[in-house]
Amino acid sequence: MSTTLSELTERAKLWRKDIEFTSEIAGTSFDFRSTWGIFSPEKPDAGSLMLIDHIDWADLPADANSIDLGCGYGILGMVAASKLPGGHHTLIDKDFVAVDYAQKNLKLNQLTNAEAHLSNGFDQVDKTKKFDLVMSNLPAKASKEQHYLYLLDAHARMNPGACFYVVTINGLREYMKRSFTEVFGNTQKIKQGKTYTITLARKQ
Repeated sequence: MSTTLSELTERAKLWRKDIEFTSEIAGTSFDFRSTWGIFSPEKPDAGSLMLIDHIDWADLPADANSIDLGCGYGILGMVAASKLPGGHHTLIDKDFVAVDYAQKNLKLNQLTNAEAHLSNGFDQVDKTKKFDLVMSNLPAKASKEQHYLYLLDAHARMNPGACFYVVTINGLREYMKRSFTEVFGNTQKIKQGKTYTITLARKQ
């Protein structure tokens, strides 16, 4: 039985409202607001949660600065701001809707040591900023050229010894191994699951 226009119109009233949920991530409860049209709007995605679980937070000083590259509505950057309270945390995305919700979520969770803004990769990031931690749930649909730009720009903005953690679908794991080695001179597979792989490179 098909849905009538009036029924769809009524459903749309709900679809236009913010999606609200609370999730416990890495031992901390976070409140989220999101909307249809951005990635994984109803709950934190499995790839980001896997990445968070395999970042060696204890290896990072409390004042470490981080950047969440392709932040969506802010999951990775929010966790970093909570785990590393003495640092400053930058959340960037090229989708203005995602950035809007990342800003809302930082405010909602009173994370005053972080900011979210629109940027295509690093092109709008203050060139004087240096980072100790780069995190990315790397989009599989981005081009090879775009991926390399992300890696090259990250390398230029990282402090010596800084870490770049990335989660990708398993089909990209060999590509990440090769490209990390080309740009950083090193690579380490941290974890491979059924769907996702966590890969790490360090700035020498």
